[in-house]
Amino acid sequence: MSNADIIYSFDVVKDLSDDELYKKLYESWGITNGKIEVWGELVDPQTSKFINLYKVRLITNNQTIKYPINLRHGIESGVYAPYDYAKSLLSTKPSVWVKCELELSPLKERQKHNNPFELSIKIGSAEVLQALPIAFDKSQLIEGEETSYIVKSIHDFHIASLQQQFEDTERKLQKELSNITSKNAESIATLEAEKLQAINKLIDEHNSNKQRMELELAKVNISLTELEKKENSLKLNTQKLNSELSQRQTELKFLKVQYKEIQLEMAKKIEKLKSYIAEKALFLKDFEFIDEDDFDSFIFDAVKERDTTQMVSFDEVLKGDYKLAVSYIQAFLKEQGILYPRHVIENYLTLIRSNDLIILAGDSGSGKTNLVQSFAKAVGGVSKIIPVKPNWTSSEDLLGYYNPLEKKYLATPFLEALIEAQQNPEIPYFICLDEMNLARVEYYFADFLSKLEDREKTPEIQLYSDDESAHVLSELKAVVSIISEAKEKYSQDGLVDFVKLMQDEAVNAEMKRAFGFSDKDSLIKYHGDIRRMLAGIINTPSTIKVPANVRIVGAINIDETTHYLSPKILDRAHIMRFESPLLSDWDSILDEVEGYDFDDVSKPVSLDIEALGIREIYPKFDRSNEFCELFVDLNKEFFHKIGVEFGMRTIRQGLNYLALFKDVNSDSELAINNFLLHKVLPKFTFDGNKSIGDQTKLELIERVLTERLKLQLPNHENYSDVFCAVKALETVVRDAKANDGVVNFWS
Repeated sequence: MSNADIIYSFDVVKDLSDDELYKKLYESWGITNGKIEVWGELVDPQTSKFINLYKVRLITNNQTIKYPINLRHGIESGVYAPYDYAKSLLSTKPSVWVKCELELSPLKERQKHNNPFELSIKIGSAEVLQALPIAFDKSQLIEGEETSYIVKSIHDFHIASLQQQFEDTERKLQKELSNITSKNAESIATLEAEKLQAINKLIDEHNSNKQRMELELAKVNISLTELEKKENSLKLNTQKLNSELSQRQTELKFLKVQYKEIQLEMAKKIEKLKSYIAEKALFLKDFEFIDEDDFDSFIFDAVKERDTTQMVSFDEVLKGDYKLAVSYIQAFLKEQGILYPRHVIENYLTLIRSNDLIILAGDSGSGKTNLVQSFAKAVGGVSKIIPVKPNWTSSEDLLGYYNPLEKKYLATPFLEALIEAQQNPEIPYFICLDEMNLARVEYYFADFLSKLEDREKTPEIQLYSDDESAHVLSELKAVVSIISEAKEKYSQDGLVDFVKLMQDEAVNAEMKRAFGFSDKDSLIKYHGDIRRMLAGIINTPSTIKVPANVRIVGAINIDETTHYLSPKILDRAHIMRFESPLLSDWDSILDEVEGYDFDDVSKPVSLDIEALGIREIYPKFDRSNEFCELFVDLNKEFFHKIGVEFGMRTIRQGLNYLALFKDVNSDSELAINNFLLHKVLPKFTFDGNKSIGDQTKLELIERVLTERLKLQLPNHENYSDVFCAVKALETVVRDAKANDGVVNFWS
């Protein structure tokens, strides 16, 4: 039952939902199946891009419809049809009759035309009609389809069309079947011929293979005969070797016996040598040429053994697992009230194991020297903080110098730390040059750094000429000889004190005569000079090897009072940046530590010198290696173009770092990120305004290099800003734009 006379006011329907609006239309037009199905004429005016459906009637009852609201332009003005869809229905015709389903127009269109009920053709619902009803008469409807809109003429048309399609299809299928049958017959004949040919071929091949196999079998039999001969020969050789082995074992037993005898003999000689040294040392001590500590260094073993009884064994407890060691060190430091993110300890431990120079860079108070000290404590080592002075200009400021007037070497705290480490080879020493760039590093440290570059042997530093120490020892030998002769000549063997010996006038006169001194010369003063010179060569040898238990770390602040690091230093060092501990996510660090399963973290871990890294040659450059390929490409595409030095040694250092980093973290992407921060970005100091082709250097790193690194490091968003290569590069670009295009990583 239609309610077509119902007219709603605009105020009633303007705020209704789509479902409520559909319900109103269904009620107005007597629709019960939930679809607005109509038929009408689709007309293309060809003068505009608006195609509408006119003469709209419901399919269910063939009645015309209108919107249940008073409008200036109602449904008789046409229902909108989507242009491209309507064009596909029209083809080239100016108009067609279609049946379709209508739906509410988009809300913007309804608001635009001030018609909440505005409808449009639903895409995909339209079908072009082939015939139309002349009059609406139930007698014209198909039997049993009283609700259908299709008239008999349309039905007949479709039946005839379908019948024609069926006949055409049947003829086509018959023809195809005939062709297929003919082709099948031909194919069967061909297959039979091919089958016969294949069988004949197989027979021929079988006969040929049979002959070949017989020949091969004959060859095998010959080979077996030869092998049997060789086996017999080997048996004879084995018997001979066993006989020789037995003879060598007998000789080895004899040599072992001889070796033990030699050992005993050497032990006796060593004891005699020690006794001789002790006698001479005792003489020197009695006559005050050496003090008690120097005497102990002669008589006793000066090397101190490391006490690991109060430490956690890296090999036994932590099973030699560096990942577990990082967890333990982080937990140990937390127990001491020191919080570092895990990735900082991973990175620092890897750099320590690389045996390269490490430079910690960050603001004052960011925890650089604290990391050196706390890490040393965590691994049972010793830290030495050496402040750098602004007036350092040469290696003498770092290592000291030989004073020819006093005939002794004036050592520095840095050299004293090296000597102390040499005397304690089992204990790790971490020597930190604090505020390293207060003076120009290339002035006072370059020579020492060149020594550290040698990866094939232990670096050795010549402090002063060997002739100087030889001269002192020669003079001492003469003094000892003269004193001994004077004691013996005047039967003063009971006097072992130099001052008392000098108080004996006869001995004093004899010694002055032997030395060629006058009465005005003081033997006491001369004795003091000899004592001072001897102490100098005992405590400071003419050469010193950089001990294997030493790691050199630099700490730098970047401000207007400091110097930038030169390319030579950057090329050989790893730069590890720091941020203020106040910026750290302490909750995240505590969560990391709480995830570790340690019962007690009060003791340091006993990482021995070998576990802290062996100085060895860097891995070889391999062109097929992914890391090598990556940085060769980056160098060609970017670094070389912008004037950043990047050589083979840097790539080999990177290979070494990646290999070591795997022990603490399997994330190779993070390792590459760290390497970029250590070795590449610190070299970014140049004028970004200079052109490279059609762009500037600054544009190249901003538009291309940054995007390349983002692709290479897809997880860079997970890294904190100060430890992320991508974010660091973006900061460099941003700062350069604010500084007239001058690119400076350190600004």
